[in-house]
Amino acid sequence: MARIGRQVDHFEEIDIQSIRADFSPDRLFRYTLEMNYRVDLLDQNRSKTMTVILKNPSSADEKRSDSTIRKVETYVWKQFPDVRFLRILNIFAFRATDAVEVNKRLKSLAEIAVVGVENDAFFRSTLAKTDYVICAWGGPSGIDITRYASRVTTVRQLIRNHYSGPVHHVCGNRATKEPLHGLMWGYEYELKPFTI
Repeated sequence: MARIGRQVDHFEEIDIQSIRADFSPDRLFRYTLEMNYRVDLLDQNRSKTMTVILKNPSSADEKRSDSTIRKVETYVWKQFPDVRFLRILNIFAFRATDAVEVNKRLKSLAEIAVVGVENDAFFRSTLAKTDYVICAWGGPSGIDITRYASRVTTVRQLIRNHYSGPVHHVCGNRATKEPLHGLMWGYEYELKPFTI
């Protein structure tokens, strides 16, 4: 089992009771993480669904967040005043805090051992019922470049085949080849269309 980092509290606007996750039975893979933002009398306009696609899951689960998910929760809340439902997907479903551990497993086992046998099915079902997508998987960070590019190509195809709405990425101070990873987002960073 890979090292799993520390957990933090979810963003205060998340309805903790709404959080659910789809794990493999052994919890080595997390396929989805879903949550709702709180809605009160002053904030009735939130009804849309946002899906953010990251690299691979770490420690966030039904009760606690991690640094990346916390950043994503907060950014989406601030940038999308009409979003109530937040869905997280990962190009690799294998849970590990360090991408190097993903690569180690990728080298010793088949690609499905990091992608996860159910991952593409969750992509198809989640993308079919979302209003917005933000791509945020970042660069390979120690994962074999060729195999990383192959998986990104598959994910792009899944998006094209199962989603027809706007696709975004968050832009930092420097251009990046792949969409900026969610952990690296600044709350003031600009959101731009992302070409799939």
